[in-house]
Amino acid sequence: MWVRLSNFAWGVTLGGCVEDLWLAVSTLLELFPEVAGQVAYSGISFGGGIGALAVPWDARVGRLHLHVPTFGHQSLRLAIPSIGSGESVRLFQRHYGFHVIDTLAYYDAASAARHLRIPVLVAAALFDPVVPPPGQFAIFNAIAKPFGRLFVLQAGHFDYAGEAQELQRLNQVVAGFFMKP
Repeated sequence: MWVRLSNFAWGVTLGGCVEDLWLAVSTLLELFPEVAGQVAYSGISFGGGIGALAVPWDARVGRLHLHVPTFGHQSLRLAIPSIGSGESVRLFQRHYGFHVIDTLAYYDAASAARHLRIPVLVAAALFDPVVPPPGQFAIFNAIAKPFGRLFVLQAGHFDYAGEAQELQRLNQVVAGFFMKP
């Protein structure tokens, strides 16, 4: 059984959020050293993107679940209109002329995901008005094939018919994923 950390949103900057995740793992292991080798991380949306950015560099985390993760393929994320944080960045870039990709390239969850060498379950959505699906799938596609597993959702950040049943099935898959040794 894995001890699972979950995150919805921490901190102010992406780098600071990654550091917060590493600090959370350090704190968990300091308080409960008996769980060493059994730490897993589960993140949704923002937390999924942070997990994809942080976990490749932290060998203390042995399993990872990313649910509609953001920050994947930053240049594409900035090209697709959305109602999420990517849209704010697009508008900032358009208004001020600042070339934000020069900075955001360092915070690309798909680039970081290439370095994952642990079991990863990604739940990516076919439709998502907040986190563009191409970025979600870019994160999954970057994971080395023996390590990545995909669960396709009809939609993310959006209510739809059959959502409860689909999420119930996903929860069963996630539970099984975290029960494996």
